[in-house]
Amino acid sequence: MIVETEEKDVRHPEGKIVLKNGNILDCFLKADQPAVINRDKVALDTTGEFLQVKGGPKKKPGKPSLEPWEELFYKEAFFLYEHREQILADSRMFLTPLPFKNNLAYTGTSGLNNATLGVYLEWWEECERAVIRKDGEIHSLTFYVAGSPLSGNNRCSAVTRKGTTEQICFPSPFTEIWSSFMRINQRYTEAKQIYLAYTLEETIEKLRAL
Repeated sequence: MIVETEEKDVRHPEGKIVLKNGNILDCFLKADQPAVINRDKVALDTTGEFLQVKGGPKKKPGKPSLEPWEELFYKEAFFLYEHREQILADSRMFLTPLPFKNNLAYTGTSGLNNATLGVYLEWWEECERAVIRKDGEIHSLTFYVAGSPLSGNNRCSAVTRKGTTEQICFPSPFTEIWSSFMRINQRYTEAKQIYLAYTLEETIEKLRAL
């Protein structure tokens, strides 16, 4: 089953990106442009790796359990969320990579590749269920999506205000979770490849300097 989502291949004005809220951000071309743009189309996984639900970000044996950017994200996730207005006004902050290996059974990571800080912020705004609330307060923010588009079985992850992570299993319809994320992510597929982005550390430093 190849899943189609709306709003893919959005065409932005040259040198700019148009956000879902209507903001038009000036962008800055990378010095080394890719010879071919990867369109990140949704396709059946041919590796056999994603025939079942993959739960949680992977930790490879013999390597540190977390990448430095992951540790930083968990620590600063709510700081970034609270500064979303500033991030959504700067293309290099918006395009800051957050490359969690989101995936679906049967189609793998296709359509979900190379998400950015801005993609997450727009998703949290659009998909209310991705922002976990308890007693009326925001408890955690979903950052990892994994599940089956057919059965709806899923094992996702969220980061709490304390910087800890927790596993989330979304009740049906799971389609609402992954399809909204994919649609927003694919909106910026080309921009992520041709325009400059700050690292997560750079974005946090600049926000703290404001």
